[in-house]
Amino acid sequence: MDKFFLPLMNDNIDREDINSVIDFLSQDKIPKLTNGPKVVEFENAWGEWLGTKYNLFVNSGASANELTMLALAHLVGEGEIIVPPLTWISDISSVLFAGHKLVFVDVNLTNLSFDIEKLKSAINPNTKAIFLTHVLGINGLTNDLLKICKDNNILLIEDVCESHGTTFQGRKVGNFGFASNFSFYFAHHMSTIEAVSYTHLTLPTNREV
Repeated sequence: MDKFFLPLMNDNIDREDINSVIDFLSQDKIPKLTNGPKVVEFENAWGEWLGTKYNLFVNSGASANELTMLALAHLVGEGEIIVPPLTWISDISSVLFAGHKLVFVDVNLTNLSFDIEKLKSAINPNTKAIFLTHVLGINGLTNDLLKICKDNNILLIEDVCESHGTTFQGRKVGNFGFASNFSFYFAHHMSTIEAVSYTHLTLPTNREV
């Protein structure tokens, strides 16, 4: 059966990467390992590449999602969060952890984003946000989806853990909502071995908090 084994990922950490870590840890003065200068350097470089003003580097995708959902609860109160069934468990658990109600809306088979008609039917006065997942390097945004958010004064959260650098209308995804989360886990497009960028954007201009 071994010949049918398909690994989740191949090893993408090479000797140069390992040597960089060794050199960093071998400094005479023991370097700061948490929120040190390299973290700030990465946050700034990431923001310049992505085009976002506020960027926060945290330890994991689960933490980034939880911070996002807790921020929503603080700013706009607990309510319903629409999530696709094709996503990560950490997206789902973060909604429940923050006290929101989880609402699943099925995906379409074109870009694996929400089925727009089903999405429209799921929205009600208790809907606080739409938690979009860009999967497999595919852009999940459409003009219809953005219009739904604008017309209903609903916040958009983007999970971009699998779609670094994907664009929509000439802009990188992760630039279109209230917040976006990017993962640099070992298996993803860009890796820091672990850790995630939690990228805060601005509230829509018509949102009152």
